[in-house]
Amino acid sequence: MKTSLRTSRPTRARKAAADNGPSEPVVDRRRNNSRALIKDVASQLFFAHGYEVTSIRAIVDACNLTPAAFYNHFATKEELLYEIVAEGHATVGVMMQDALREAAGDPARELAAIVSAYVRFHTHHQVFALVANAEYGALPEPRLSAVRAERVRLRGLFEDVIERGASTGRFGLVDAGGMSSPKLAAVAIGDMCLRVAEWYRPEEKLASSDVEQAYAAFALRLVGAEA
Repeated sequence: MKTSLRTSRPTRARKAAADNGPSEPVVDRRRNNSRALIKDVASQLFFAHGYEVTSIRAIVDACNLTPAAFYNHFATKEELLYEIVAEGHATVGVMMQDALREAAGDPARELAAIVSAYVRFHTHHQVFALVANAEYGALPEPRLSAVRAERVRLRGLFEDVIERGASTGRFGLVDAGGMSSPKLAAVAIGDMCLRVAEWYRPEEKLASSDVEQAYAAFALRLVGAEA
């Protein structure tokens, strides 16, 4: 998910999704987990139409549930959005932390690993990622600040690795005119990766693993990693 400023609503991604299939959610009626169903369907509706214009009635109708069933799980639409956004950030955070642990020892290997994990989240959880990036700004305080803090923490995972690589001479960062090069590099890498969710199509021939490897290589070149 994006590591700096809030993105604009992904209109191009929505158009591409519409060109590739129906914009309305396809509901699996066999599912009996109403809470998960509501989150999944709401994410697709928020992606297709935007959070502000999507009503609770539209969500429950798409889920084939009653409004009472919705309120059994969520007090408000805002609470639903917050849970979707928080779950997305938590998921990608765990993926990145796991990747760091597995690659520990060399900054270049660590950076490649967390970039791969970050890209993997955006190819495997596209709708959740796009909604979280485009709609989190609709949350009021204190939830908005909580989400912003988590986004800064995720960016910090990139920044810490880049800073360690630069301090040991493993990375050769460009001069940032007095600003923190590791921070700017972390923002650039994070923004580059999160855009994958806007264009990646799993039905095409380009595999997620190929995108992960390519973006890891891009990131290493960006920080001037020594071969």
